[in-house]
Amino acid sequence: MIGYLRDYANAITALAYLSAVIGLFLAFNGKIELGVAAMLWTWFLDHWDGHVARKTSHLRRPGVAEFGKSFDGFADLIHGVVFPAAIIILIGQGTALSLLASSVLVLAGAIRLSYFENVGLTDDARFIGIPVSYDTPLLAVLLLARRLLPDNTFPTILSAAFIILALLHVTTAIRVPAIRGAAVPIATGFAIAGSIALVMVSEISRF
Repeated sequence: MIGYLRDYANAITALAYLSAVIGLFLAFNGKIELGVAAMLWTWFLDHWDGHVARKTSHLRRPGVAEFGKSFDGFADLIHGVVFPAAIIILIGQGTALSLLASSVLVLAGAIRLSYFENVGLTDDARFIGIPVSYDTPLLAVLLLARRLLPDNTFPTILSAAFIILALLHVTTAIRVPAIRGAAVPIATGFAIAGSIALVMVSEISRF
């Protein structure tokens, strides 16, 4: 089984998992901004593995692509569903609203990923509904805007935002272009800039 990681795309996915563990470790140890910064790296690596898989499809051994599809799907569940749900609970400090928001997000995210696993993209390479890969970037943006908002209202805003996003995950009325080609380095630039900004915010918060 480990041999599947000799594939370039699957190796990138493995790096994404390691970054996700670092993100979870930091968040659960009270360093939420740093945790989200690390998870942004998981997010952009998740786009690079698909990009590399398409570029090296002619080099992949039989069965490697099938393994990679499932391997990548579990990474989506972590960075796009489980991690944001955990952050909502941590910031909401266990309120009923944070429980509701995280529950709705996990259920909608699981439905979204299961649907994509069976249906895939449309013929013009679009997602039906907003993919869960939008969750971590939204989390990063909200955390960067946190200092502009009253402390007592931010947990409510965070929960409300993700309840809305969860509903958009399972709608069939929206078509979203997949992040491919030139959009991949753009997403990478956003992730690197966002992670640096979150590290700076975390350092400022210490003083």
